[in-house]
Amino acid sequence: MDINTRDFGTVSVEEDALYHFPEGLYGFENIQEYCVFSQSFDEEISFLYLQAKDSLDPCFLVFEPWDLYPNYAPSLLEADLNALDATGPEELIFLAITTIAPNPEELSLNVKSPVVLNPKTRTGRQVILENRDYPIRFQPFLNPGKGE
Repeated sequence: MDINTRDFGTVSVEEDALYHFPEGLYGFENIQEYCVFSQSFDEEISFLYLQAKDSLDPCFLVFEPWDLYPNYAPSLLEADLNALDATGPEELIFLAITTIAPNPEELSLNVKSPVVLNPKTRTGRQVILENRDYPIRFQPFLNPGKGE
């Protein structure tokens, strides 16, 4: 399937890259279909994006939290697990939305409210984790060692 993106033009994605978000994402509740795709910039660097299927915006740069927060251990509410039709977090994919700053060292991840995907049901949901110590703006390059 081909999707149009603001930053990359037309991108081909597999059907299993499409996820339905019944409640949308925070601030984008009316957009319920998103695709996850990878974009490579050279042979060694590849980034993940969460792109609205039917519009150019929003498109989010996302990371699996463990890439930059190694001891990430998300605790979900029972209501979130039920909405995702999952029995535990081990069945799910977690993606942290990233905010890019002019200075790359100031990049921040939202590890408190990740996007959570169920690959079996192709559904997604943005959640607020029960983990009280997880920040909305975790800056891994300015806080080395935190999250380990």
